[in-house]
Amino acid sequence: MTADDDYPINTRVECIDAYKEPPQGEGEWLPCAKCGLLPLVWEFNNGLSTACGCANSRYAHRSIHAESVMSVYKRTGCTAEYDSDALRENWNHWVRTGEDRFPKPREDGKW
Repeated sequence: MTADDDYPINTRVECIDAYKEPPQGEGEWLPCAKCGLLPLVWEFNNGLSTACGCANSRYAHRSIHAESVMSVYKRTGCTAEYDSDALRENWNHWVRTGEDRFPKPREDGKW
């Protein structure tokens, strides 16, 4: 059990306005196994994260992550290894199994 398993379940997504509906055409996003809501996503140069209805507030909520484009660039010197679908894949994996493939904090230099 992780610390974010203790979040209360809400009937709407609780997060800051930077989170948006996921881009269409990337594939199916599964609803959260705990609150039943589809996630909102925040994609920016140095991070990718989700938010759902499992939250204490708009600043404290369950969040699944993936490696950012800038992290890939810093590690490899190019962006060829960047997986633009990694956030959806990690979210769906977490929904199905309860395992976060990209937990924080990281110790492998990825962010």
